[in-house]
Amino acid sequence: MSAQPAEHGPGGGRLGLPPMNTVQELRAALRTGYGYPGDAERLDAELAAQLLRQVPVDRLDQVPAVVDLVAVAEIVAAYRGRVLLAADRDSAAVIDEESGPFCPTDFGLSG
Repeated sequence: MSAQPAEHGPGGGRLGLPPMNTVQELRAALRTGYGYPGDAERLDAELAAQLLRQVPVDRLDQVPAVVDLVAVAEIVAAYRGRVLLAADRDSAAVIDEESGPFCPTDFGLSG
């Protein structure tokens, strides 16, 4: 069974945005100018911090979780939200006036 367009996640035509159902699609959207300046690089850095932790093989049993998938999901959700927010110029302007552009690390959403 294939997903119908209305079932797709953030993006996928909403506000004229590209699909952002996978990390690859989200990265592509950020690299083509959706979101805020520097978001693509920050997303890559935050994901790398979670996914590329160096843990010696002989110590895997001592590490509660090599990759915190909840943290990865929060990072991805935060950047999808940034793309949606930046696409809604009225909301983005209000937030920029009040506090400057939102950065996920400001709220502890990444390591």
